Amino acid sequence: MLQNCHLLVKWLFELEKHLDKLSKPHPDFRLWLTTEPTPKFPIGILQRSLKVVTEPPNGLKLNLRNTYFKIPAQSLNQCPHEAFQSLVFVLAFFHAVVQERRKYDKIGWNVSYDFNESDFRVCMQILDTYLSKAFANNDTKIPWDSLKYLIGE
Repeated sequence: MLQNCHLLVKWLFELEKHLDKLSKPHPDFRLWLTTEPTPKFPIGILQRSLKVVTEPPNGLKLNLRNTYFKIPAQSLNQCPHEAFQSLVFVLAFFHAVVQERRKYDKIGWNVSYDFNESDFRVCMQILDTYLSKAFANNDTKIPWDSLKYLIGE
């Protein structure tokens, strides 16, 4: 699997040449490519490919549901702090709002940034780390200032 092929389009032309040289590939051979739309993507690769297009969910509710239901159950149960699951839901809501604001580009943000699922996972790990530490120290307070700085700013 080759991900984010739109970031290195020049190399894709080399890949296309190598694929042209394959006279009889193994019947089980599959090459998965992920990319964002780009006009410079090699036509030869596109013509020989089965293309699947995914669209992000439309609307805050669908974004929230999409984000929250991708979380594995074991991830929700890994932190012993009682507030963890509720805060993960709040984090998923925050992530959905950020996803929706991306639609407004310069009206929604001063600087364009591609908020994605990996950002959400990192924020969830930060939440887990800080709340697990608070739980281990028998601290009932949630470290809001640190969390707001690391996640929200």
